Amino acid sequence: MRNLAWYISLAITFFGFIIIEFYFTLDPTKTDQHGNEALIPITLLIPFLILSLFITWTVGRDYFAIKPLEKLWLLIFITVLILLIGITGEYQLLQNSLNELHGNWQNPSSVIFGKGALNYYTNNWYFNENTFLLIHLLAFFCGFFGRKIDMH
Repeated sequence: MRNLAWYISLAITFFGFIIIEFYFTLDPTKTDQHGNEALIPITLLIPFLILSLFITWTVGRDYFAIKPLEKLWLLIFITVLILLIGITGEYQLLQNSLNELHGNWQNPSSVIFGKGALNYYTNNWYFNENTFLLIHLLAFFCGFFGRKIDMH
């Protein structure tokens, strides 16, 4: 039953990330004077994200308690693959976004000059599939430190 809760929380959180990334991040050619409209969806997403990370941590804790380090090579391979995809994807996203915005919020010629790091042009920096994968991978591996090992 807990796996069903995990799947549901993962799905809600993932779709929340995707919605914020694609529907609440403005294109650099458009302007919006209403502030960051993603604050309400982000606020609604945070409890689901916390729940999803907690359940992912418990799944990781149970996984490492049952199969301490069986098939270590597979675990390392999947981890490296997710890290490679997540980090390179995030780097490319940030670089492309900074190029389109003509620099960061400290550059006077930038579209986001003076707007701060979290604004309606940069929501996708924090809420995208790469950060989703990376924080859930981290939560899963934090379960290693919370595992209960039977000494029988």
